Amino acid sequence: MAPRMPESPTWALDVLGALDAGILLLDRHCRVLYWNGWMEQASTLTAREILGHDLFDALPNLRESRLHIAVRDTLATGAPGVLSHTLNPMLFPLRLPDGRRMVHNVVIRPLPSHTQPGHAQPAGGEARCLIQVTDVTAAVNRERVLREQRDARYRAIVDTAPDAIVTTDTRGMVQWMNGTATRQFDYRPDELIGRSVAVLLGDDAPDWIAMAERSGPGEAGGLDAASVPVELSGRRRDGSHIDLELSMARWESEGRSFITGILRDITERRRTREELRTSALAMRQLAEQTKATLDALPAFIAVLDRSGHIVSVNRAWAEAGPETSFLGQGCIVGDDYLHHCGRGETADPRADGVMDGLRTLLSEGGPPVSAEYVTNSRHWFRCLAAPMPAGPFGGTVLMHIDVTEIKSMEAALRKLVGQKSTLLREVNHRVKNSLQLVSSLLTLQTLSLPDEGIRVHFQDARSRIEAIARVHNRLYQADQFQTIEFGTYLNELCEDLARASGGDSMCDIVVRSDVIDLPIDHAAPLGLIANELITNAVKHRGAGPARVTVTFRREDERLALTVSDRGPGLPSNFDIRKSRSLGMRLISSLAGQIRASVDIDTTQQGTTFRIELPVPEEVPLLEASSAEEM
Repeated sequence: MAPRMPESPTWALDVLGALDAGILLLDRHCRVLYWNGWMEQASTLTAREILGHDLFDALPNLRESRLHIAVRDTLATGAPGVLSHTLNPMLFPLRLPDGRRMVHNVVIRPLPSHTQPGHAQPAGGEARCLIQVTDVTAAVNRERVLREQRDARYRAIVDTAPDAIVTTDTRGMVQWMNGTATRQFDYRPDELIGRSVAVLLGDDAPDWIAMAERSGPGEAGGLDAASVPVELSGRRRDGSHIDLELSMARWESEGRSFITGILRDITERRRTREELRTSALAMRQLAEQTKATLDALPAFIAVLDRSGHIVSVNRAWAEAGPETSFLGQGCIVGDDYLHHCGRGETADPRADGVMDGLRTLLSEGGPPVSAEYVTNSRHWFRCLAAPMPAGPFGGTVLMHIDVTEIKSMEAALRKLVGQKSTLLREVNHRVKNSLQLVSSLLTLQTLSLPDEGIRVHFQDARSRIEAIARVHNRLYQADQFQTIEFGTYLNELCEDLARASGGDSMCDIVVRSDVIDLPIDHAAPLGLIANELITNAVKHRGAGPARVTVTFRREDERLALTVSDRGPGLPSNFDIRKSRSLGMRLISSLAGQIRASVDIDTTQQGTTFRIELPVPEEVPLLEASSAEEM
């Protein structure tokens, strides 16, 4: 049951309800005893909903707020409290009729315990407090508008300036700073007002007051700026360094003197200046290093301007001897290079082409010129001329390199290559002859064997040896010694196997192959695999002639050798890895050497073997020398 309001004249309640302010009465437990109509309209809480309830239970967001603490202090001590909207943004949640938040002040007054007229107040009476809420929204808005109108002109000019502006009194205490200063030094204005301006300056910065005194006092209301800006160091809030340029002015207003300083951030300017100084030093060092490098080179180097005059030469050019007459002997800086070189004579007419290319390069531009020529003294030179459109003189950089020793070395290398080519050809020829000799011996031995089963094994061995001999025969006949064209090799192998098997009446072998060069370490094992598969197809042909199809194709990054026949086929559970046949074991072993896979497809109409391997890496070719070089 809600506490009863002490008896009072009805006109008192009417007066409280008619006030243009919020009035509420709390008991010592913060329960609401009175809630006038103004509070009902501003808070949307009716008296029926809140009377008798704890105020801070009804408005839980205010619990332990500054308002709650002030109410408790008033109830406990009897001291009144005033809460201003400027220092206490968390007051009652009140709204204006248009829905905007109401700006209000709160006054808390203690009330004595109720006693009957003519009776003394009982000891330990119940404490109560009266809370008055005043709407100051209009006054605050009016003050804000007047203040904004008064400051708009100055703020538009000063507050939006790109430089920091700080005003101090004659003691150096900060009185005002613009928005750029707050951002530049990372301080809020209220944190610096009344503090020394030295907070914003570095330890090595000149004295603020002394610099201001040098500028001299200005007229009343006027400015007298310092004549020369001063560079100094500043300090942000976090202690980081900032480079500044300070311009100062003293001025007076209403009998007081002030100092205004404009602090321009020149960190980027100083960094750029240091970079330019460092870059200039690096450029000088680079120029000296480049000159020393060019002087150390044995090549003859000169720089020509667009008209062909020499503007710079290296030491080798300046000290050139008589064997370099094509350079223009005696040609120095400032001479017309084309004129001097026209006097020289060489044994090689290509030198004239060099001069023509150089003239074109100077007059019309274009790609670099490169040529070799030989002088009367049998010295070989390589001439290189490249345009320099970005240089200070334009023109061309010209280089003559003595390549006589390189030419001699190239001739010696060509001779060695020719000897090596002849040796390799001879080695392959002898290996082929040796293998053919072994094959012939096996043939003679086969003819002397009475047992047909043993003769078959000797014939298989002879066929394998001949397959390897064909590889060396191809190497002997070709101009290259690291690779052979495998399609041609397959055709020759199949023709020999067909003749050895009895001709067209016994077998028909069809070869389809792409033109593919294989290294010797891939061609020999793959040739032996092809020999085994074709021999087996002919040997196990059945009743009629053998029909064998051999293909060798490149499929993307893989090579595929396929051997198909129309024989009786293999068992469905055939596994080449478990086969006891020497030929099958040999195929499996050779396939492993070249990282190839073996797939078998067998049917009643024949068997297909597919040998698939990755394309080998290209082998650097050793070209055979011409007959003249050999």
